[in-house]
Amino acid sequence: MKLSKRLQAIYNMVNSPCILADIGCDHGLLPIALIEGEKCQKAYACDVRKGPLARAQEAIALHHLEDKITTVLCDGLDGVKEDVDTFVIAGMGFDTITHILTDGMAKAIKAKQLILQSNNHVEDLRRWLCDHGFTIDHEELVEEQHYYQILSVHYESEKLSEDQILFGKFLPSHPLFSKYWNYMLEKKKLILQNMPENHENREELISLIKCIEDKLKEVVDSKKN
Repeated sequence: MKLSKRLQAIYNMVNSPCILADIGCDHGLLPIALIEGEKCQKAYACDVRKGPLARAQEAIALHHLEDKITTVLCDGLDGVKEDVDTFVIAGMGFDTITHILTDGMAKAIKAKQLILQSNNHVEDLRRWLCDHGFTIDHEELVEEQHYYQILSVHYESEKLSEDQILFGKFLPSHPLFSKYWNYMLEKKKLILQNMPENHENREELISLIKCIEDKLKEVVDSKKN
């Protein structure tokens, strides 16, 4: 099955073997690919909406995988079976992801792997994970019309520096890191250019721009050595 770059990156990050629940499954493409690729013994395609679940059920039936993939109408981790050891929570905002994890914390802390992809505020997600006892095991950066940062985590306490919270624990060595942060740097500079001199967030933005410039220089210098 042909997956998007984003879904393929998530697929590649899944630790096999596992029993996986895809929270917010949309068309169910990821669970189907994982079962067909023999990375999962069993999977659950979960969504809070009936429409996406119906589309997932059609796709699952088309691939004759009804005995391997179960669709579940549920809100977050509620209703997910106890045999699940791996969760994918992707394609949502920071607030939604942290709400799901907070409400389903009992299951989240037992999972051997959670793969998280927030559409916004990824640095806030890293801080939240650190504050709530999770360790980041791996990170991926994908360019597909937009840039996506994907985190693989499990429940084990760790401390992150402010640098790691902003730029990632593993991403500074990623091939797309400089391209992504140069793109972000130009966006921040444009915002600053149009920001009133007396704006309350101006100094904070100037500091962030300096931080990004310093990090990009650090990455370039490290490649020279």
